[in-house]
Amino acid sequence: MLLGLSGQSKDLDVSYEAVNGSGNGDGGVPHGALLARIAEAMWEGDPAEMAAARAALTEAAGPDVMVDAVAVSANFHMMTRVADGTGTPLDPGTYDMSAPVREACDLNGFVSRRDPQGDRQTAQGASN
Repeated sequence: MLLGLSGQSKDLDVSYEAVNGSGNGDGGVPHGALLARIAEAMWEGDPAEMAAARAALTEAAGPDVMVDAVAVSANFHMMTRVADGTGTPLDPGTYDMSAPVREACDLNGFVSRRDPQGDRQTAQGASN
């Protein structure tokens, strides 16, 4: 959702094709495939792939972009864990607005999508 909004502010035609490991293109974002690779490597935790992903992004976009990418990915990972750990659901406006993105990125299948407060699901994982 934020990717789409930030893309609009920079006049980019952003799509979600590179999200969730599809490996299909760059999503309309400069170096998008490499950014997705870094995020996936951070999630998987393989030190060799993380080093390779950092090196590839640094070579293509420079060290500042690589550091920013790792920081943003780490921050989003942290925010999700804090929200999940405290049982904080998405607010209704964000929940409704994010529905098309959750569907396009197949995010509704993640376990952390369960709403710990009841029948409404949050945008952070799956209902099983």
